[in-house]
Amino acid sequence: MSTMQEFENYLGNIDDLFDHHFGEKANTKDKEYIHPKLKNLGAVSLVVVREVIAPFVVRNFEEGITDIELGKNHELHVRAVPNKFKYPERGRGLQLLRLLNCGGTMPQNKTQPRSKTQKPAEFYDLNTLVFGDSSVQDGRILSVKAGVNYSDALSVLPKELCVGETAHISAMESGTLYDDERQESSVNLFNRHFVLPGTLLVQVLSTRGRVMPRIGLGHLLLCLGVAGTYGGQTSITGTNIRTHLAGLYGDAFEQAQTSPYELLKTLPTEPQVLTQDVGVLSQYLHGQLSPVHQLNMDATAITAYQHQLLDRFEQDFNGLKKDYQHAKGKLDEFFNGWFIKPEKKKKAS
Repeated sequence: MSTMQEFENYLGNIDDLFDHHFGEKANTKDKEYIHPKLKNLGAVSLVVVREVIAPFVVRNFEEGITDIELGKNHELHVRAVPNKFKYPERGRGLQLLRLLNCGGTMPQNKTQPRSKTQKPAEFYDLNTLVFGDSSVQDGRILSVKAGVNYSDALSVLPKELCVGETAHISAMESGTLYDDERQESSVNLFNRHFVLPGTLLVQVLSTRGRVMPRIGLGHLLLCLGVAGTYGGQTSITGTNIRTHLAGLYGDAFEQAQTSPYELLKTLPTEPQVLTQDVGVLSQYLHGQLSPVHQLNMDATAITAYQHQLLDRFEQDFNGLKKDYQHAKGKLDEFFNGWFIKPEKKKKAS
């Protein structure tokens, strides 16, 4: 079993986020400019099992649950696209940074500098490095690619076995079917489809190229938490997903087996126990992934590490805040050095 310290060989370094490079078009006397650290070999994948604990709605414009065909028999499985999970977890990251006074100054998806002279470090933070972001300042698009990529979350069971529906009436405030305005029965009848409680979905969160430092991975684990409210339309059922960490895997090269689409292909023909027991499913997934990676942590080990981070809020809040403030200082230097034009740096100094 590997340790988190060993995974640093496939992660970035918070103290070494950028490089200086020579370029003919650089607007500096020495023709040098700053850019993010060049990528190196390294891939780290966090496998999670999303357990539905209350009705969970994932849909597009149609009323049906989003799905995709899998396997030789082309069976339909529930497919929850990445943003169904990334959006609330990115939001949780902003809340965490606000609590620690280390960022989160902008609303999610509304990053907009207030002036041409505002420093990027005032609106970009650790969340930016982990989840990515972009904004427009002085006619320039300041884009930061996400350090972590979310895969689709796929149900272990075929869709027909884990989806239900209810009929709804949208009429008058009284709740009756009679439309007072039109003096007739309402035609606003619709079905709401939902993923049934007890359904297990497999998802993989991965980072490649050694662009995300260890504190970024820790921040991601805190953003995942243990449960949350996901999906929904105009109404949702409250806390409806419990997140289980199934394992963490690292190698110099990416492995095809870390795709949930590949993992589900390996399931037995009759995977009854795997579809009902998170522990058994996690052990099975670990058995598939650990032999093809140099480093691995099983569900017990990575969950224990996550709980250590969560416990620091109560037992070592100041120590956690100090770590985040150190990272903020490094990220401020990185974002300002990367995005502020040379002539504006001179004026600022």
